[in-house]
Amino acid sequence: MTFDEDELLSSALGDVGGRVSPGGRRGAEKGARRLRKDVFEVELVVSMPPQAAADKAEQVLSEHGSVLDLDGNGGDRDRQVAGIVGSGVGNLNPAVVTVTIRAAAEGSRLVIRGAAKEGLIKQRAGEKAAKRIAAAIASE
Repeated sequence: MTFDEDELLSSALGDVGGRVSPGGRRGAEKGARRLRKDVFEVELVVSMPPQAAADKAEQVLSEHGSVLDLDGNGGDRDRQVAGIVGSGVGNLNPAVVTVTIRAAAEGSRLVIRGAAKEGLIKQRAGEKAAKRIAAAIASE
């Protein structure tokens, strides 16, 4: 990956904490680094070329949250699209979703990875986010 999931999640949780109280962002970011991370991957094969699959993934991520700028793929043969979406209870827990697209005989093979920080109560936010994005991409 060309970015640090933990840093993005800590920052996203800090943004949520900053809305609650001034100065809460710094404390939320520090605390978020120590939280466990829920990670889940789902594989999906779609009958569209890799560029169309990447466009669809970007569209779905923008509908469910915000798309991240990954600054290209660094010569990698896999294409990646990533974003931050709400997940967990009430979609209040930010999750980083990364869609890795590779050409396949059937069209494109996608690996959708969801990652979110977990507190004391397991919400499986990474898993929920990955499954929700995969379902939206699959429903062409």
